[in-house]
Amino acid sequence: MSAITIISFGIATIIPIIALYIIYTRDLYSTGAFKFVLSCFIWGGIAFALASLINRTLMGSFGVDRLVVVRTIAPIEEEILKGLILLFLVRRKEFTYFVDGAIYGFAIGIGFAIFENYEYLYYASESSQLSIAVIRVISTNLMHATGSAIIGIALGYGRFSRRSGVLMYILGGAAISMAIHIGFNNIASAELDNSLLLLIFIVVIGTFGFGLIFFFIRRGTQEAQTWIRETLGMGDRVTAGEVKAVDQMKDIDALLAPLAHIYGEDKAHQIEKLLRMQARLGILRKNLEKLQDQKLVQNTKEEIADLREEMDIIRKEIGQYEMMTLRLIFPEDDDSMWNQLESILEQKIVQASGPKDGGLWDQLGSKVVPPPTSGEGE
Repeated sequence: MSAITIISFGIATIIPIIALYIIYTRDLYSTGAFKFVLSCFIWGGIAFALASLINRTLMGSFGVDRLVVVRTIAPIEEEILKGLILLFLVRRKEFTYFVDGAIYGFAIGIGFAIFENYEYLYYASESSQLSIAVIRVISTNLMHATGSAIIGIALGYGRFSRRSGVLMYILGGAAISMAIHIGFNNIASAELDNSLLLLIFIVVIGTFGFGLIFFFIRRGTQEAQTWIRETLGMGDRVTAGEVKAVDQMKDIDALLAPLAHIYGEDKAHQIEKLLRMQARLGILRKNLEKLQDQKLVQNTKEEIADLREEMDIIRKEIGQYEMMTLRLIFPEDDDSMWNQLESILEQKIVQASGPKDGGLWDQLGSKVVPPPTSGEGE
């Protein structure tokens, strides 16, 4: 195997995984379980194998024209195959909100695309392998990931609808996904005199799709922040200060740096884990208000109960002093510390000299600034 071939296969593997990593880390609250992301990635490879078998059978045994398969049949069948696992995951109690669907769908598309890359590179000449790898990772791979991510987003929104509404979301998401795929394949297989223009078209479609999924995840995270503020509270033994910490999750490393310095990295990681659990709990609480399907309602209640038990365990592991320090970093009321300080100082002054007119700062002022002597200011 030549160096060019090795580099080409490396590009066809590493760049799509980097794209998946970028999308996965946009989920600030880590609601998308890694085991499901990995399962979806693997399913993408399985879906590719099934789609490849179907396409070859259609063209070989049934004599269907290759362009018909590429431009019409393959986009429909591939999006259906990629989305099958999402129909299972969306009913799981671990599925939190549509951002999970976007990430799981993106992982499926990346898994599918990588194995499709391998097929293209295997049959390509050595001189064209590098260009094929580069072009595919910035166009076709992102299109595959976008298509299945859109289905995941649609299913995530559909969870809040009744059964008839869920079907509409499924069909709508699948239709949009297939339309993007059909449009892409028709452009990519078009015979244009200007090959540069063709390349620009397919790269724009791929990168636009990546940006669209990025936007949806960011929007979902912002919406989740609102849900967390609304639903988290002392009913779940979550103080207002802890809610503030959860609200600043994007800067969590910097915020927990003092705790890591005092108590060590392990304690800081445990506190971060607790805060992410609290964020998930807040989102699940909001889900209970929105879900229509009683089975999903029951699943969510079970997940909330399990999550609260896990939070109690990790609080004990963290320790009382560490939790107190966390609450001092994020006080429930920004003014409470100064109010308490003023109250304590005022009590000390009253005990020392008896009650006086005016507040604390007036009394402090009278002790610092001497009264005017006779004749001053005349």
